[in-house]
Amino acid sequence: MRIGLFGGAFDPIHFGHLRSAEEVREALALDEIWLIPTAHPPHKDARDMAPFGHRLAMTEMAVKGMRHFRAIPIEAERQGLSYSIDTLVELKKGHPGAEFYFILGSDAFIWITSWKDYRDIAGLASIVVMGRPHDNWDDMRNVVARAFDGYKEERQGVFISSKGLAIYLQQVTHLDISSTWIRRLVSMGRSVRFLTPEAVIKYMEDNGLYRGFVQELAWRILENKGENVVILDLRGLSDFTDYFVIAHGRSTRHVHGMADKVQEAFSLKGVRPLSVEGQTDSKWILMDYGGVVAHLFYEPLRGFYDLEGLWSQAPKTCLNGPDGEVTEDDEEI
Repeated sequence: MRIGLFGGAFDPIHFGHLRSAEEVREALALDEIWLIPTAHPPHKDARDMAPFGHRLAMTEMAVKGMRHFRAIPIEAERQGLSYSIDTLVELKKGHPGAEFYFILGSDAFIWITSWKDYRDIAGLASIVVMGRPHDNWDDMRNVVARAFDGYKEERQGVFISSKGLAIYLQQVTHLDISSTWIRRLVSMGRSVRFLTPEAVIKYMEDNGLYRGFVQELAWRILENKGENVVILDLRGLSDFTDYFVIAHGRSTRHVHGMADKVQEAFSLKGVRPLSVEGQTDSKWILMDYGGVVAHLFYEPLRGFYDLEGLWSQAPKTCLNGPDGEVTEDDEEI
């Protein structure tokens, strides 16, 4: 069986990953692609990433029911840093009859000489370097010549060793999508539809992944039945806070309950407001978290005070627009 091994942080996985892997599978007639989320990558601080369990779950959801694709949790089962050579050795032992193709991006391949036992990777699997049309292919040829002895370019982009293993420089479609961009959009409350599978989006929403504080505060209000939840970006407009989060409830009891639930959720994380005003009558509760101030109104008073009108020049994000989707007005935040 010819198996492509595609590892990465997948924080989160997106259509750029999936489309590139599919093009490699088709070009090299691979039977399967195994997606391998890294548990403790040596070149990244795992503390800056979503926990491994979340990244694995999103990868599994992205390929659920998809022919030729599987998510492999192998790196969760090993202690210490996640070195590619260790994963490959373990897979080779467990699947001695498999023909492995180790897939990586051109940006990673440029630095492969910094990897642990990188030459041994080429001894256990063919290497497939995914590149985009604008990449410098000569730089990648230079890496092959410098890092891997005994490989000759038999045809364009295909290097064959004396042992019959290969290094492929494989061009794939450039989809301008990155995990970093998706995380940033989520943190700003922007839509990530059509960048990653719907199942992954739902998982991120259900588990609160990648939200900034202002976004998490707004979603907490929304989860507690806050209506017409709006984020106003006051950066550059106000000297006392960066954001307003505005919402309303249909009764003072509803408003009071929302405020209690939001404060309780954040207090469990050790986050408490600097001050809270208006809880006595609960017609307008103000929760000041420093850089973010939440305004929870009893519905009839929201229009009367009209904070959105007073700050009409501020970019606005609405969290529960039509069909519960995120909508944006003016500029992005």
